[in-house]
Amino acid sequence: MPIGIVTNGVILRTLGKINAKIYASFGVNFGRRLCASRRFHPACECDCPACIRYYNFEGDPTAPYPVNLDSHAPALEIGAGFRAFLNTGTDPTLAATGAFPVASTSAEAGLPVNVAVGDPGPNDVSLGIHRSGRDQLYIDIPMFSAQGIYDVTSVSFAIGANGNGYAFVSLLISTNGGTTFTQIGATQAIPNGPGTTLTFTLPAGTTLNQPTLVLRLAFTGGQSNGVDLQNEIDNIQVNGTIVPEPATVAGGLLGVLGLCWHQRKRLIRSVRFRRT
Repeated sequence: MPIGIVTNGVILRTLGKINAKIYASFGVNFGRRLCASRRFHPACECDCPACIRYYNFEGDPTAPYPVNLDSHAPALEIGAGFRAFLNTGTDPTLAATGAFPVASTSAEAGLPVNVAVGDPGPNDVSLGIHRSGRDQLYIDIPMFSAQGIYDVTSVSFAIGANGNGYAFVSLLISTNGGTTFTQIGATQAIPNGPGTTLTFTLPAGTTLNQPTLVLRLAFTGGQSNGVDLQNEIDNIQVNGTIVPEPATVAGGLLGVLGLCWHQRKRLIRSVRFRRT
């Protein structure tokens, strides 16, 4: 990617003068990736500038589960194409053995912590967990790309615990599409209480150049097989930057240059008309 050319300021200043309507014509994803990378315009404003994905469980349920599993605004990537998956298994470092049981989930009231800045949702819903002692819960987030464009630097979420649910949570990543996983950082204990934010941090560059990246939040140490509400999970934020793929960068810059050339021709015609 021609970072040196962009950061010299010529194209950067041009981008800064493009009005919102013209900027939108380059495509929503390109615009969002410009904001995400911050290599193109340091003053670029997004509602959630470092939030690549955001799972607040609001909206129509994702069958067969009672909550919505899509990524939502104000994340840079939203919709069903960026969905999370609820899985289970016996070893978080290995591939999931199946889907997490639907009967062990419920839709509960939203948690008022770790809500993304700019979240337009009402924060009505969280993911409720029951029977934690029977199955481990893996929240798997695929982040596939042609060239490994995601530089994830933190994963955070809100969790409520009623004293008999999951005791621990770990962050793992897979670089082979979910066949095996490697733990990042230390396992964290889940504190009891109505709502706490837990955060995992990753060194910059850890997930770059990994085309088949999958993130996993592994909840383990379940303490009860009862049907009572044991945990609530909400407002998962995957933060970091998106490094645009070369084709995306080239297409966007060519669009900018084409626009400048078109405006130059219009200006010349306008000046000639006034002289006559």
